[in-house]
Amino acid sequence: MDEDYWCDFVAGWIGGCAGLLVGQPMDTIKVRQQALTKVSSKTSIINIFKYEGIRGYYKGLSFPLLAAGTLNSLFFGVYGNSIRWLSGDKDKPSTSNVYIAGCAGGVAQLIVACASKEVWGKFMETNYKGPISCFRKLYKNGGISSCYTGITTMFLRDVPSFGIYMMLYETFMRNTCGSDRNASPGAVILCGGMAGVISWASILPLDVVKSRIQADCPINPQYKNLWDCLVKSYKAEGLQVFTRGFWMMSLRAFPTNSAIFFGYVTSLDLLRSISSQG
Repeated sequence: MDEDYWCDFVAGWIGGCAGLLVGQPMDTIKVRQQALTKVSSKTSIINIFKYEGIRGYYKGLSFPLLAAGTLNSLFFGVYGNSIRWLSGDKDKPSTSNVYIAGCAGGVAQLIVACASKEVWGKFMETNYKGPISCFRKLYKNGGISSCYTGITTMFLRDVPSFGIYMMLYETFMRNTCGSDRNASPGAVILCGGMAGVISWASILPLDVVKSRIQADCPINPQYKNLWDCLVKSYKAEGLQVFTRGFWMMSLRAFPTNSAIFFGYVTSLDLLRSISSQG
């Protein structure tokens, strides 16, 4: 393992925090729109501002900030070290290696991602005093497994999508400027944003199901499992239910992933420079 293996983990943390600060308001709107019945983006924006003010868009920021930093640290740390292990000294790893390393990073971040989104989603939709209070209530009612509601859906959603995510980013970077080490900030922002939008669009139906399962009542759940949620959602609202939140997702995905990659690439170059000097 490289001596500067830790740089990917730290840079991933920085990139994750940057992406969250940019994208949380739109993510809050998207999750509420998907979890509630027939609520438009406009209505969600108005209602959040009307009843909660600007702070409503950043409700519970400390918890997701910690979670976003951790899961992106795990993802980019495992991805960066996996791609170097798979590709050796090659400057341009193969597309298949990029995909495999992306999937490996997706698996690594899954435990933190599922638990944090479950607790955060319940916290946003109820009157819990905070994320810790929400976590205690979920644990009391259903044990640790209640904090991982929807993990099967998230596995099917996250693991292949993270592989696609990195594959798209690397492809865009190579066609734009060769590699991210030679890229301008504008190229990193553009390629990261496009990779985020396309990869999220490919898994939006599963994201809708995940949001509904995680927002379900833990004591008297409406949905038995992933398939039951798919069937009931389709019968109630038709195919269009699985595209709910698309525009808000797109508006969120581009700036969020631009910020993530810009924070990751910039800080990674700096950390590697510091590491080599040290």
